[in-house]
Amino acid sequence: MLSRSPRSLLSRSLVSCKVLNKNVPKFDDAEMLASRLNNAAYTAKRGKDQYKWTERPAKEVEEEYNDRMARMAKISAALRGLLFVAGLGCAYTAYMQWPQIKGWWMTTDMKLNDDAIELLKQRKEKKRLMEFPQVPLTEPPSTTPGLYYWGADRKDGKNSKFPLRVSHFDGQKLRSVSLSSTSGKLAIDAAGDLYRWDTNSKSLILPNQDLMDVKVSNEVAYTLNKRGEILVVPLTDSAERSKFLKVKRSWLLPWKTYCQYNRKLDTKQAFSSRGENRISQFDVGKDHLVFISNAGKAYTCATGTKHTEGVKSKGQFGVPTLSQFDPFPERNKIYEIELLNRSVGESGSVAKRIEKVACGNFHTLALDSLGEVFSFGLNTYGQLGQPISYDMEYVPFPKQVGRFNAHFSRDTYLKSVDIHAGGDTSFVSIVPQDIHKYFRNKGNVSLRDDLDKITYFAFGSGIHGELGNGHYKHSQQDPTKLKLVNDVTGDGSTITERRAKIESWSCGNEHTFCKLENNEVVAWGDNSEGQLGNGKKIKTCKPINIPKLLEPGSSSKSMSEQSPSFSDTLTLTPEQAIVAGEKSSCLYWKI
Repeated sequence: MLSRSPRSLLSRSLVSCKVLNKNVPKFDDAEMLASRLNNAAYTAKRGKDQYKWTERPAKEVEEEYNDRMARMAKISAALRGLLFVAGLGCAYTAYMQWPQIKGWWMTTDMKLNDDAIELLKQRKEKKRLMEFPQVPLTEPPSTTPGLYYWGADRKDGKNSKFPLRVSHFDGQKLRSVSLSSTSGKLAIDAAGDLYRWDTNSKSLILPNQDLMDVKVSNEVAYTLNKRGEILVVPLTDSAERSKFLKVKRSWLLPWKTYCQYNRKLDTKQAFSSRGENRISQFDVGKDHLVFISNAGKAYTCATGTKHTEGVKSKGQFGVPTLSQFDPFPERNKIYEIELLNRSVGESGSVAKRIEKVACGNFHTLALDSLGEVFSFGLNTYGQLGQPISYDMEYVPFPKQVGRFNAHFSRDTYLKSVDIHAGGDTSFVSIVPQDIHKYFRNKGNVSLRDDLDKITYFAFGSGIHGELGNGHYKHSQQDPTKLKLVNDVTGDGSTITERRAKIESWSCGNEHTFCKLENNEVVAWGDNSEGQLGNGKKIKTCKPINIPKLLEPGSSSKSMSEQSPSFSDTLTLTPEQAIVAGEKSSCLYWKI
């Protein structure tokens, strides 16, 4: 038997397979399943009962929902912010291109050209002139003594943006004027009688008291008479006022009668020093009064006639036992400010002499004979000249203000010569002294040669421009300089600025008037009610001049014809004085 090789066997097996495959029928899977795919109903491999859904906690679902809503809120806020920015951009563009935009619908005589801006200025000036009040020819001229009033609370409906004469004071000189938006306006005439007035009428409320000064606090008028006594005069309750008013007959002239008012601040127990028997100067805030005796000692009391529940001290009394943690003091009860009247040194307690006090709404400034300034009370806006912090918001004890050194050289002794306060703002006048000259003369240095170097500082609230430093700032704890420049000269390469000196101040709630050494008047601060008297209602953060008083017969036509005369600034005579109130102001002839 012959043997065969493996290759031959493999080749014969492949041939036989090919022969067999020719006879085997071929089937397509699609043909086999076609009937089932086309006719049979579809059934899933697994039913609903075979699926298991995991249950999630309600808290997790709620957190997921809140997270989704927070993302949607952020997206919505971003879109609104983009729309707001786009709106501002469109408004700014329209404002800057207003002459061109307005030229689209202007008449033929106002079509856009090189004179369009000038024509718009002329229209604006014409509109402003139409707002001038009509001053009748029968009214006395501005040289005649009387009283001019402007600002809020006018009763006659006249334009309040300009000083207008109050007719029932024509020809009169006054001792003092006080403006209050809640308790009315008061004036003391040449005889020392107290009147309440408005732009339509005046009425006598306290005669025969020989009054010198009046200030209003907490609906009560505090008036200083010639004998150095402060009378307490309720303004809203006439029956309460009449209880202390007695009519007496004169011994020398029996046919004449006079009135005696007996409600006064009781100073007998407070005055303890020898020769201390009268009040020399005082000031009031919203809820407190501070005065100085003829011996240079400072005292304080709460103002008003009725106790109010829930009222808390803000430290404006300068007495540590009358802080915000203690009961509010009894009305009109006098307390000595001992920490202000005496200082503690190495040699023990030393008496000080207080020269002046000034009150804001809820804070007080005090100036002593050495030229040092002390402050106490509310410090929310830095009006005490102290750092603003949680612990220093209320300061119920006198604390020295000493933050002026940064504005002067190191070897300079600083002496304060004047203080003023209004609302939540404070003003201090500083004169620098040569330190060697000061100690060589043991502090007795004449200020005659140094008054030209006087610098005026402001600190506190300045959101309405009350600081007068050229900026609007919510709070200012560090003293900043006033923007007072009286004269600017130079040849182009060098410019010399001569800083103006202030002769008198009048501080309102949010605006201030100053009379300069050249008798010009400057003002700054809030002007929402026209209280600056410049014919506008735009606040200013730096001192500006005031136009002169309107003369009889002036109108929009006359002012347009004589516009250069209206541009003249207001200058005061030695007899004239300006008073700044809460939202109003007045000018009067002072006796």
